[in-house]
Amino acid sequence: MLGKNKKAKEINIFDNIPNFMDLIVPDTLQERKDYLCLGYNKYSRVFVMTVYPEQTWVSWLNDLFNIGNINISVKIEPSNNGTTINQLTKKLVQSQSEYATYSKQGNILHLPELEKQIGDLEDLRMLIQTNQDKLFYATIFITLNAENLQELNETTKILESELNKKTAMIRTLTFRQLEGLKTMLPTRRSSNQ
Repeated sequence: MLGKNKKAKEINIFDNIPNFMDLIVPDTLQERKDYLCLGYNKYSRVFVMTVYPEQTWVSWLNDLFNIGNINISVKIEPSNNGTTINQLTKKLVQSQSEYATYSKQGNILHLPELEKQIGDLEDLRMLIQTNQDKLFYATIFITLNAENLQELNETTKILESELNKKTAMIRTLTFRQLEGLKTMLPTRRSSNQ
């Protein structure tokens, strides 16, 4: 009697179709201190750019693709104008105070640098206040891929050297490689989700 009352379970033919995440997630994933092991002969290291050149241009990172087996991801978020203006004003007052202190002491070594910084801050603040410009937060993530750990280390040195030529610096995401990998994936999600 029990068998007659049970409905036959329907099999959904779409259950066995892989979704997008199934296609991009590696077969194995082991996080180490400063690199990821993504399976047999697949190693990756994720970096974040910490120092940017004073000026950039379209395709300023194109030279890095000559290194080979590299992925670059740029995360851009708009800033709040009110918060930005407050922070620029605070930094401007701080720079003006340093300028006045160095002037009183007769220490002229830092004055030209501070004059330029004060001028840049005043110009940027004015452009944002008058809605002629907008400030964005940009974070650049770079992933190197290699077939073995020695190749990954050698490629890392080449990458650091290339970025030093552009007056840019990167930092390895130590103990945060998995978080960096999630940020690099094209899922439209931030790493803190």
